[in-house]
Amino acid sequence: MRERARRISADVQATIDKGPYRADHESIGAHPAPEWFLDAKFGMFVDWGPWSVAGWAPQAEKATYPDWYEQRLFKEFRNYHVKTWGADIGPDDLIQLLCDDQFKPPELVALAQAAGMRYVVPFLKHHGGYALWDSSFTHRDSVEWGLHRNVAREIGAAAHAAGLRYGAYVSLGEWSYPVTSGSELQRLTFDGVTREPLTAETPFVSGKVPVANYTSDYLVPSIAELVEQSDPDMLWFDGEWESAPATWRSPDLAAFFYNRAAARRRDVAINDRFGKDTRGKAGWGDFYTSEYHVIEGLESHPWEENRSLSHSYGYNWEESLDDRYVLTDEQALDLLLRVVANGGNLLLMVSPDGSGRIPPNQERRLRSIGAWLARYGEAVYATRAAGIAQQPAWGYVTRSKSDDRVFCIVRRWPADGRLLVPIDRRPRAVRQIEGAESAPVSMDDGHPVVDLSGMHPTDPRASVIELVFDRAHAERPSSPALTPRR
Repeated sequence: MRERARRISADVQATIDKGPYRADHESIGAHPAPEWFLDAKFGMFVDWGPWSVAGWAPQAEKATYPDWYEQRLFKEFRNYHVKTWGADIGPDDLIQLLCDDQFKPPELVALAQAAGMRYVVPFLKHHGGYALWDSSFTHRDSVEWGLHRNVAREIGAAAHAAGLRYGAYVSLGEWSYPVTSGSELQRLTFDGVTREPLTAETPFVSGKVPVANYTSDYLVPSIAELVEQSDPDMLWFDGEWESAPATWRSPDLAAFFYNRAAARRRDVAINDRFGKDTRGKAGWGDFYTSEYHVIEGLESHPWEENRSLSHSYGYNWEESLDDRYVLTDEQALDLLLRVVANGGNLLLMVSPDGSGRIPPNQERRLRSIGAWLARYGEAVYATRAAGIAQQPAWGYVTRSKSDDRVFCIVRRWPADGRLLVPIDRRPRAVRQIEGAESAPVSMDDGHPVVDLSGMHPTDPRASVIELVFDRAHAERPSSPALTPRR
């Protein structure tokens, strides 16, 4: 394994040396968010792994994390775990119990398409270190242990065959990893730096191959191998928060990924989780990540909200049986529209159970959003924020990239029929999407007022009024002229 790690690491360095991006903050900070990401608006986050077997975390006011069950079964969740599963069941047993009877990547991708999603990002290595690809650097992977299939390759192939983009979620840190120090074997903790005694009972090390250097001998070559195997359009880093980017060598991974893509005339993206104090900081990745509404209003930098249809990150059996915990169809659509109007993408999580089955109430919400997007998607896809600090009381406003159209997504139809649009230009035409009706418009204190008295809502959740302008402020492309994946 060490020789293979050296060979792949040498290939990584050669790719960095040949390409336009160096492994430093200034250079990778010059990489722009690709146009496909800015246009996509809506993606599927697939939170599935050994934790899905247990599928539980206590309800909380905001986010709760069933996908931390493997680690918390020793402490916070101990009483529940012993009562439900027994004291002898541990993280390794959950891998054995994980079943893929209902996990079918083509059907998963088909659901993403039906929902109107444009990219799919599966969890491929969470903090426990179970890798869902054919890894040469660990035996704790889905080909050798548990599922006996290369999940990353299957999902990537299914997404690309359907014309969707595919992203690879990987945790940089792991809860435990065995490392050598002379003749002694130790446990490396989640921060990637601290070493502690390793015992026969230390969890999350089964199947892992001890290394002298976690990052150079394991992390970097294993992620580079994943990239070569499954050809992702995005790297979605996580588990980075304890240590600096230099510890994880995330700038090396970024430069490799960017340069590899440039050589193939591909547009790719990376999120902002490079290491401690990088989230929401310009120059670290192509877009900010907002987890459960960290970003709530207008943000000019590319960004992405990630959350589930409920409070839970990962399958929670209570929510799959009770709609009280899950957003309604109307709330789910409103979430997407609010994020897009404020300049972001929504990476909406689905959480299959231990057999790979997506809960029916999650599937229903996705299909409901997709039905709306099939009718009104031009107000969402390939749009940009209209620059409004606070969205109007009646709904949301987006604009076309060429700045010649403004879309008023009317969630609450004005009782007086007057739609005051908070922009400062007079449109040359107004029409109702789907209704195909035109409407008169006047100006009030420099803002258009659309007379809706002759119209009716075309959808009880949200109707769309389009304002057409002279094409005077065409927007320049925000990414290099590279050939996108078809």
